[in-house]
Amino acid sequence: MISNCITIFTPTYNRAHLLKRLYDSLLLQGNSNFEWLIVDDGSIDNTKEVVEQFINEDKIIIRYFYKSNGGKHTAINYGVQKAKGDLFFIVDSDDFLTTNAVQLKWEAWQKIKNNDKIAGIIGLSQFTNGTLIGDAFLKENWQIPFSDYYLKYNLKGDNSVAFKTAIMKEYPFPEKEGIKLVFEAVVWHEMAKKHDVLCLNNVIQLKEYLENGLTDSSYKLWYAQSMAFSFFQLIKNSTYSFYKYPKAFVGNFIHLIINSLLADENYFWQLKGIVNKIIYVLVYPRAYFSYWRMKSLIVK
Repeated sequence: MISNCITIFTPTYNRAHLLKRLYDSLLLQGNSNFEWLIVDDGSIDNTKEVVEQFINEDKIIIRYFYKSNGGKHTAINYGVQKAKGDLFFIVDSDDFLTTNAVQLKWEAWQKIKNNDKIAGIIGLSQFTNGTLIGDAFLKENWQIPFSDYYLKYNLKGDNSVAFKTAIMKEYPFPEKEGIKLVFEAVVWHEMAKKHDVLCLNNVIQLKEYLENGLTDSSYKLWYAQSMAFSFFQLIKNSTYSFYKYPKAFVGNFIHLIINSLLADENYFWQLKGIVNKIIYVLVYPRAYFSYWRMKSLIVK
């Protein structure tokens, strides 16, 4: 591992045409103490050739790896094992960075690197038209569990996230054959049981939602399968305490039932503990009503 180096990690799948914009934003960084780690999740376009061109220019450190398609969460797991930096900064292939993004993350890293309580750093994101995505943080350098940000204070946002690589290795995403998406709350909120994040009220990443991107997923069968699996993981791990986040706790069961019905799957017998099974039964009528209204929308 390279001391004090930041790993800027980009998972990509058939996004060769978008990588140049991110690459150009990396060239403009005032702080060059980073590596760009690209994990190609089974692309069948010219991603490899585009990245090789960047590497041949020899302007920044770039490391490229190809793997069979398994979904973003599997690419993250793969990338964490390959990362040489102390801080694992996730930047999607359709995003790019402000010119001071690395410097801001690096300065924050100096504050938290010896603090075992803090797992990572989150900053703000905005659309390319200048609109902030979600809410600003309530205060600068706010130290808070990731779950509290969303569930206690009800703040919204598609934030810029970077976590200590060593801690990321302790919290791999669950993988299951056929599941192409596990939403990040499964891991980020699991971390929040023991760790906080440091919040920066600075725009770090610039984003736009693209057709066929993860942020624009229609309700297809694979998506319902992935959502059911993700909500099951939250329940299995007791990620949300009923006493601290009762709405989210119960909501996990409702969403599990809706999505498992849409996917024609049954997770009931995989639930551990009589309490979980009782809650499942109690919320089933409410969930089934939502499923009945949604089932015509599923695309196989």
